[in-house]
Amino acid sequence: MTRGWTPAPPIPKKRSLPWLWCIPCLMLLLVVCLPRPAQPDAHAYPLHAPAQTSPPEQASALPANIRTDLPPGDTRHISVPVQHLAKGRMLLIDESHPLPEGYTPSDTLSVLNYTQGMVDCRDIAAVSGQDTLDALRALFFSARQNRIIQFTVFAGTRSAEQQRILLTDTLADLSRDMPLEDALRAARMAVSSVDCTEHQTPWAIDLRLCPVWNGTPLSTPYQATDAGQWLIRHCWEFGFIRRWPDASPEAHSCRAFHLRYVGKVHAMLMHALGVGFEEYLALLHDHGALTLYNEKGAPLASAVCSRAGEHLTSFTLPSSGEIEDLSLDNTGYAIAAVLFSGSAASP
Repeated sequence: MTRGWTPAPPIPKKRSLPWLWCIPCLMLLLVVCLPRPAQPDAHAYPLHAPAQTSPPEQASALPANIRTDLPPGDTRHISVPVQHLAKGRMLLIDESHPLPEGYTPSDTLSVLNYTQGMVDCRDIAAVSGQDTLDALRALFFSARQNRIIQFTVFAGTRSAEQQRILLTDTLADLSRDMPLEDALRAARMAVSSVDCTEHQTPWAIDLRLCPVWNGTPLSTPYQATDAGQWLIRHCWEFGFIRRWPDASPEAHSCRAFHLRYVGKVHAMLMHALGVGFEEYLALLHDHGALTLYNEKGAPLASAVCSRAGEHLTSFTLPSSGEIEDLSLDNTGYAIAAVLFSGSAASP
């Protein structure tokens, strides 16, 4: 749980201790040195310049079971309001791409209450989105069937104020062991600024490995444990991705244990492509559509990318298949996800 801070009462000068003045200084530095990034126009910041490779060479670099078009058959045309797209699962969120101005997450639910004890959670007040919790419950059930019981949720969705407190507390903790300037730099690396974190959406979960329910979580990376290796191999089946798979476990940072729920379509495609979130968005920008097929040539999932409109965004989608998600990506594009019946990736 995050810790608040209450100023210490005034102390007579003859008994003053120099360290008592550190906390007000830290707060002042936090305000001065960690300003909220200016909100960019979500339609004006592409993720990267288009690749210079010719289309045939790009297509040949993709796996054989992924094509850069829609499945054969009838199509349908839809137009989606930007307000709806802004609540989708594919927003790129970082210090360069803060949450869209006025963003409000979908309703969140208590992790412990909603999952009825199926999901272990260290924070009794933790909340997350319903789709995320449904997928998390299925993941925990499958893990238990494989005799894996070490997974524990340590963080879900945070408010802007909770994120601000976490950043302030991390800075205060770090300043005890290092110079203030170094602590400030380390805090910014460990904790994202307000409105620049995925934890302000309903899709982010920090999942740690604990030998016992109320014990200290392991500081080793997922790949160093059997339970973690199982999660790496199977989390995509439930719609999760490891947002920073190469991150090293470090004090004050949970990047190595951070999962993001993107839904089955995007998780399947990213797994089949072997790419991370940013690379996946770049491929969608370049190709406009990606469709994953099974070994019999039947479509499993399609993702379609369109330029985001100011008020409405239009998509051309397969008539067959279920629309799983419609989302802005916070870089000037919008993405639709279509899941086809009989998907072999269903857990």
